[in-house]
Amino acid sequence: MNLKKMGALVLAGVLAATLLSVVSPVQTATAADGALFEPGNIISDAVFFDGQSMDAGAVQSFLSAKVPNCRAGYTCLKDYSQDTPSRAAVSNGCTAYAGRANESAAAIIARVGVACGISPKAMIVLIEKEQGLISDTWPSARQYRSATGYGCPDTADCDATYYGFFNQVYAAALQFKYYAANPTRWNHVPGRNNEVRYNPNVACGSGTVFIQNQATAGLYNYTPYQPNAAALGNLYGTGDGCSSYGNRNFWRMFTDWFGSPTMGTSLLRTVADGTVYLVSGNSKYPVPSIGILIALAPLGTVGYVSQSYLDRFTTAHTVGRSLRANDGTIYFYDSGIKLPFASCGQATDYGASCAASGYVQLTDAQIAAFYTGPILRPVLGTVEGSRYYIKNGTKAEILDDQSQAAAGIPAGMNVLTENAVSALSLVAPVVRDGAFAKARSTSNYSLLAAGKRYGMAAGAESSLGVVTRTTGSLSSTSMGLIPASAASFTGVFTAGGAPPAIVVNSEGRYALTAGGLTAISVPVAVPQALIDTYPDKGTIAAGSFIKSPNAADVFVVMPTDIRPISGWGALLALTPDGNPVITTVAPSVIASLTQGPVALTAGTLVRSPENATVYFIDGVTSRIAFTSFIFPLEAGFGDLVFSTEQRIQAYPLGAKLMTFGLSCGADLYVAAGGQVHRVDPSKAALYPFDYVPMDQFTCGQMKEGAAAPTFIRTPDGGIYQLVAGQKRPVASMARLGQIIGTETWLDVVPAFAAVIPTGPLA
Repeated sequence: MNLKKMGALVLAGVLAATLLSVVSPVQTATAADGALFEPGNIISDAVFFDGQSMDAGAVQSFLSAKVPNCRAGYTCLKDYSQDTPSRAAVSNGCTAYAGRANESAAAIIARVGVACGISPKAMIVLIEKEQGLISDTWPSARQYRSATGYGCPDTADCDATYYGFFNQVYAAALQFKYYAANPTRWNHVPGRNNEVRYNPNVACGSGTVFIQNQATAGLYNYTPYQPNAAALGNLYGTGDGCSSYGNRNFWRMFTDWFGSPTMGTSLLRTVADGTVYLVSGNSKYPVPSIGILIALAPLGTVGYVSQSYLDRFTTAHTVGRSLRANDGTIYFYDSGIKLPFASCGQATDYGASCAASGYVQLTDAQIAAFYTGPILRPVLGTVEGSRYYIKNGTKAEILDDQSQAAAGIPAGMNVLTENAVSALSLVAPVVRDGAFAKARSTSNYSLLAAGKRYGMAAGAESSLGVVTRTTGSLSSTSMGLIPASAASFTGVFTAGGAPPAIVVNSEGRYALTAGGLTAISVPVAVPQALIDTYPDKGTIAAGSFIKSPNAADVFVVMPTDIRPISGWGALLALTPDGNPVITTVAPSVIASLTQGPVALTAGTLVRSPENATVYFIDGVTSRIAFTSFIFPLEAGFGDLVFSTEQRIQAYPLGAKLMTFGLSCGADLYVAAGGQVHRVDPSKAALYPFDYVPMDQFTCGQMKEGAAAPTFIRTPDGGIYQLVAGQKRPVASMARLGQIIGTETWLDVVPAFAAVIPTGPLA
């Protein structure tokens, strides 16, 4: 029996009888090698705390195999059963245990393992190490009474409180959880050097052991001695007068019965060196990146070993994306899945290799840890939304099924994670001609036509019928690899470049035969197939009336331009039957047509042809100057119109330049993301802007978003807390979680954040 911990105190001694197993060990065909014993890593946490490593059936089979035949008149552990009590859940210990009548020893071991999160394998070895009860063919009542040696100090007989097989198994498992819950309260502490004695005899001395994990610390707290060289030199026998055997026997028995207790993982490193190695056979392969490490997760969490242990393995090449099974199959792998390569050429495409210098040779058990997927295809989709054509070590995003087919790429794909191909170079995407595409994780849409990318005004995608016709998305990086056109898509097409121009909106398409496109509004030549996705709604000709969906202005179409109508009376004067038919078109269509003079519209940006100065028209009150287009755009005002210099100058010039701060009466707002956000009076000091008053007509046009919070975020991902007129950087997401509470942040442009002085870290 070994010394156990009772309460919060660490007892000092152990029965001398515990220093050697009470039964002769059974040496298996795969005997343990004492040279591999590491005093600081007897068993890994992953193995020791795996409470579901064996179910009751597996434990029963193991016990029956160890003692096929029991001596007459004795009850061996494979046949033992008892009524078990119910136990309530213990905080930081075990979950509730429901007692059963006539419960077998196998079921007790397995169910306590689940309840307490202690490996049934470890409990089996503990029972054998303490009382030899696993392999004994004629066990005594005392062996059952004190099966795990719990409550058995060397200064007195065992405590009757813990008598009984169930009590012993449960109490020992709970004790190991107590060690884990309070690791610094005991004599042996993980993660630091500990002086561990060789024997109860103080004269035998001690040795410094860096205990690498909680499970090993628990074993030393349960049995506070390490084997000396003599004990390890005669692993299945006795050493010398200063030898102890409890922890040696635990390691030896576990190794003989269940394999290496420290190799619950194949991913190892030392405390001093951050390099992680994949260990397989006699080789260790350096893991080059966190992405590869994540992909190797089925092989276990990273375990810590000594440098001397790692040095026993030959260092091979770094881990790539190809794994080889013993049957010769080469696999690509990611997210717990292994997919066979169709050919070695395909392996090269994926940046992997069929060569011994490129793949990692795994054992049968290691390769079996990965789920086997289908044969790898040349197209890989990701759970993040990308789809790539993989060729020659590069990846090209594919917009959609039609683009894939148009490029002659076979249909279908595998789906893994972005991490799977993160090391491959990104090249220009595979896109079909005449398609709308969205930049993933943004609200930006583009028209892809004739090898170019045409952007469009923010928010125009709905009124142009783009959203419902967008069949795929690309990353912003892939989108950037398509040459950008100098012109934007304003809702005006031509079929292959031939007239007439086609104006589209969310309802359909119109042939534009008048109105006069502005010099900068070039119709985009697209395939007829895209135009045909818009229902034919007729023609916009001279005399037609048009308007945009988000403005009250009505325009009359003239042969060479469109002209705003000053009021309803003027509109009726132009309509003989008094019932004008007004076609709603996208704002960008209005902007693409040449506009003649009449009235200036509230909430627009206006300039004259002869003067480059642009003003914001504040309702019917004034014109406001600004130093950057960012101010009106962030407030949601972006339509630019031309008028005569005389008409513009008729509007009084406002006293203040436009800023990110606007006011409507007593209410203050900040402009961000095309909206205005009301600033609570208590937060006014957080946003140190010069608030420019707007008149009632402009205020009525403003789109109000959520109230301004106390946190802002810039496009580079930086998050700041606003405090007393300063922005204080938030150093990490963890810190953000501590201070943000139920609030969110306001996404702002860099110029917005630059106005607010930077303070210390939040």
